[in-house]
Amino acid sequence: MKIVALEAENVKHLRVVNIKPDGSLVVIGGDNAEGKSSVLDSIEYALNGASSVPIKPIRTGQKKARVVLDLDDIEVTRTFTSKGTNLVVKNKDGATFPSPQAMLNKLVGELTFDPLAFSRMDAKKQAEVLKQLVGLDFDKMNADHKNLFDQRTIVNRRGKELRASLDNMVKHDDAPDKEVSIEGLGKEYADALEHNQETKRAKDVLLTEEAELTQLKKRVAELTKSIKLKRKALEGIEEIGAEAIQLQIADADKINTKVRANIAYTKLDKELVELRNQSASLSKQMAQIAENRASDLANANFPIKGLAIDDDGVLFEDIPLTQCSTSDQLKISVAIGLAMNPKLRVLLIREGSLLDEKNLAMVAKMAEKAEAQIWVERVSKGSECSIILEDGSVKHE
Repeated sequence: MKIVALEAENVKHLRVVNIKPDGSLVVIGGDNAEGKSSVLDSIEYALNGASSVPIKPIRTGQKKARVVLDLDDIEVTRTFTSKGTNLVVKNKDGATFPSPQAMLNKLVGELTFDPLAFSRMDAKKQAEVLKQLVGLDFDKMNADHKNLFDQRTIVNRRGKELRASLDNMVKHDDAPDKEVSIEGLGKEYADALEHNQETKRAKDVLLTEEAELTQLKKRVAELTKSIKLKRKALEGIEEIGAEAIQLQIADADKINTKVRANIAYTKLDKELVELRNQSASLSKQMAQIAENRASDLANANFPIKGLAIDDDGVLFEDIPLTQCSTSDQLKISVAIGLAMNPKLRVLLIREGSLLDEKNLAMVAKMAEKAEAQIWVERVSKGSECSIILEDGSVKHE
């Protein structure tokens, strides 16, 4: 969709102009203050809505103004009075659209009315515009990457803390795996004492009975039988080394201290291994996100060959766009502006006087190749001008 005809009356410096553009490049020429900017402004006011209309859009001394744009499929009419502006959009059959501005908003792009604004954006904004144009949305990737990075930072910090704790701990290789049971040893010691006491009592009884045997010859037979029985019962029974058990109890605290230290060491060492594995997993996921982002960028359908995006902004042939030549910045801005206008193939360039003949020819070639229409304002009356304005009217085409 392009502009087939433009009619503007009393808009800013214009009196009455009727323009039927021929070709892909429409150069509006003339001296300063003759109405060149007003022609491009008329197009913008008609399409972009009341927000772009200045406080005084009407030519001084007049009471109303009007812009009519014939876009072939539709006709756009915007009128201006002291009370404000009114918009009517009709199709070929003369039927009006109930929400005309909403319909027009779907036709125009962010750079329709000033494609060179792209070259004036900061690097981050340029990258965002280009990502949006080619359908790249890294917000979720970046959020996931940041979340993983934050998690890894916490894991690594905890790992360093554990490593420091392990470095300050001692592992006793001579300690058993489990703590010595002091309660068990105590019971074993008590049992030994009781056993020894019983044995001693038995021996005392034996000695008493032997003494009684000496004194009581008459009871020899009876006592002999008793002695034989008791000796038989005591055969093979020896005293238990209770002192050794007591020494074990004394050493148990030292041994158990070592065991507990080893258990704590092993636990921290295991946790450190798990944290290292977790950190490696997070790093792998982050690397995958970076790889996916690089793949999306590599496969993106940029509007001009040589464009790329990195963390710092937009690159053209591996050079930051802000460092590219004026002609390259112009070419890229126009290409992006055209790509962002898939329906209304119209761009407005207001800084046309800054374009030399080579750049003007380049813009014309780009417009023709894209089957688009680029309107250029230029302080000139040369042969490159399609229309020359004088005192708010078309002097000649």
